[in-house]
Amino acid sequence: MKLFLLLFFLISPSYVFAQTPAVELIEDKQPKRWTLYAQNNTDIEQEAFLMVKGEGFRRSADRPIIKKVPPNSKVVMIILIPLKGATPSYTKVFTFEEQLQTIKKRKGEGQKEHVNLLPVNPEQLTVFIENDCEKCTHLINYLRNKRIKHRPLNIKKNSAVFDMMWKHLKDSVSGGELIKLPVLMHKEKMYFDIISMEHFIQNFDWKKIDWVYAFVNLSLLAGRSV
Repeated sequence: MKLFLLLFFLISPSYVFAQTPAVELIEDKQPKRWTLYAQNNTDIEQEAFLMVKGEGFRRSADRPIIKKVPPNSKVVMIILIPLKGATPSYTKVFTFEEQLQTIKKRKGEGQKEHVNLLPVNPEQLTVFIENDCEKCTHLINYLRNKRIKHRPLNIKKNSAVFDMMWKHLKDSVSGGELIKLPVLMHKEKMYFDIISMEHFIQNFDWKKIDWVYAFVNLSLLAGRSV
C-alpha cells in the first residue's frame, strides 16, 4: 500500500501537467460584460486565433481576432457586452499555431479533409468567405455580376483554407487587429477590416484587377510568358 501511494504521488503531478493545454480560452462572464482571454501555459510566445458568432450582444461578434500571447500569461481577446433583456449566446472557434500544426498531422476525427489546395496567386483576387455572412454574399454577388475574376475560398469547408488565411494574415497584421470576413487578398495586400461593404465596393479600384487579367490573357495568346 505504501509503495502504491508513493507511486501515485510521483505520477500524479506529471499527469496533471500533461493534461494542461498549451493555450486555453478563459471565459469570464459578468452581468455587464463577458471577457474572453487567451491563456498561454507554455514558456514560449504563442499566437492565438479566436472567432466568435453571437446573439444578444451590443457589438457584432463575428470578427476573427489574432493576438500574440506572451509566455505564461493571458491577454484579452474580446469583450462582449450583453444587451438588456436578451439571452446572449455564442459559438466560437479558438485555436493557436501549435495546435494547427498538430491538426495537420492528425488523421480522422473530421477535423481536416485531405485537399489539394492551390497556393494563392498574387495576381488573382482571392476572397476568403464563410457561410451565413451577409457581407461575403454581397461581395461575391457583385463580383459575379460585374464579371470580375476572383477566387472565393470558404474557410468552413475544410481546415486547409482556414490555415491558408491564417498564414497570410500573420504576415499582414501586427497582432490585436479585428479581422472581419470577407478577407480579400490581391498583390500581397490584404483587406480585412471592411466596415461598409457598399463603401468598399464603390471606392476600390476594380479596373486594376481586370487589367491584370487582360494583360495575362493577351500575353498567353501571343505565346509570351509573363
